[in-house]
This record gives sequence, C-alpha cells and structure tokens, in this order.
Amino acid sequence: MIDFTHVKNQLNSLNGIKIISFTEKDQSIIVLFNFDANVAINGANFLIDNKIHLEIPKQYPTKLPIVYEAGEKKITNFPHINPDNKGTFCLGTDIDIRRKIKPNYSLSKYITLIAQFLGTYEYYQRYKNFPFGDREHGNLGIIESYKEIFNVTTNQQVSNLMQIGKLKNKYKNQKCPCNSNLKFKNCHWNTLNSIVSNPLERSQMKRDYILLKGD
Repeated sequence: MIDFTHVKNQLNSLNGIKIISFTEKDQSIIVLFNFDANVAINGANFLIDNKIHLEIPKQYPTKLPIVYEAGEKKITNFPHINPDNKGTFCLGTDIDIRRKIKPNYSLSKYITLIAQFLGTYEYYQRYKNFPFGDREHGNLGIIESYKEIFNVTTNQQVSNLMQIGKLKNKYKNQKCPCNSNLKFKNCHWNTLNSIVSNPLERSQMKRDYILLKGD
C-alpha cells in the first residue's frame, strides 16, 4: 500500500519533473506533472517536454499505475500507445515492469520507465526504428517477455515453466520442465526461484499463465 504523503514526498524530490498537482481519490492518487529532462537512448540524447497524467493505485506495487499524456497530445503515430480512450502508454508487459522496478518498487524507478518511453518515442521519430527492438502487444508480447526471461524459444517451453508455482528441493535432480534434458538445478531452477520467491512476480506469472491458456 502507498499513501498520499509518501507519493508527494517521493515525487517532489525528483529532478527533471515539475509537479502541477496531486489529487487523492478513493482508490488512487493522481499526479499531473511536466517532464523537463534530457534522456539518453542508445547513445542519442533527447529533450523530453511532455505533460503527464500518472494514476497510482493505493495498492501499488500490487497494482501498477497507468500513465498517459495530458492536455494537447504531442505523441502521435506511435505503436506503443495502447488502443484505449486515454491513449495510455505501453511501458512493457506487467512482468517486465515489475522486474525493472524491484527490489524496492520506488516510484522514482517507475518515473524512469516513463522517461525512457518518451525518449524512445523521440528516437523512433528521428530514426524511424526502435533502439532496442520492438515488443509485440497483447498476449504475444507476454509470451515474448517470458521467452526472454527463461531464455527459451518455444511457446510450449514457456507454458511448461510458467506452470511451476512452487519449488521443492526434491525437484532439483529431476529433468527441467523446459525439456532440455538437463537437471532442473542446472537449468531453470535459479530463474524460476527468482520469480516464485517474489510474491508480486509469482502472482503476475500466475495471472499471465491463466490469460495465455484462455487465449
């Protein structure tokens, strides 16, 4: 859980953003601010100057924020704006975001993700390509995320590994669920342990698995 005072103290202390307002709702805290910062993306520097609407659930980090451009839209013709009525930013899949902002889940790390998103937009406008490759949207993007996390190539390998909700020592000498024919302890044990030992990531993987199985 996160409270109004904590949000104000964290965000007021950050360089590169100018707070316009804080508003407390029943379930969330809404922050309007202007970015005024330089962002380096793949060796290129960009000045970002955008008005941002950030809606932080009071259950953060259990629930992740939503963010979009407030006022007059400067971001146009960009594949990573979600197709909703607010034009929310696609900062990555939920599992990607959680792994990037851990271990302390500070809001400053989340603000950094927004800055990187805006810098990537400027990079895309200048060079007409993405600096670090392009992630698919929806379920395909989720599958891509887990393929990268597990360093595997097939959807079946992803599915097999995502089903592991608990790790027991007796599993260590069994064959890895990825079907590599290696012992679990010599293959994906450590990677899965990093997920299932983190309640937020374990819950996220379970939700993602259910979503993908229903596809």
